[in-house]
Amino acid sequence: MFSYLDAGTGSMLVSILGSGLAGIGVLWKMARGKVTGKSVTNLEDASADAEESDSSHD
Repeated sequence: MFSYLDAGTGSMLVSILGSGLAGIGVLWKMARGKVTGKSVTNLEDASADAEESDSSHD
């Protein structure tokens, strides 16, 4: 038996799929950070430190 999907239902399904994929991406990034010992805040701090050390050599 086939069901009718109107534009509103299709849009809702697409948004559910997109948010699910985004959630999986965030979960993957957090899990990978726990395994490697790196987190987003550590990476941001490291890049700020690198920029400061680069500018001190000028």
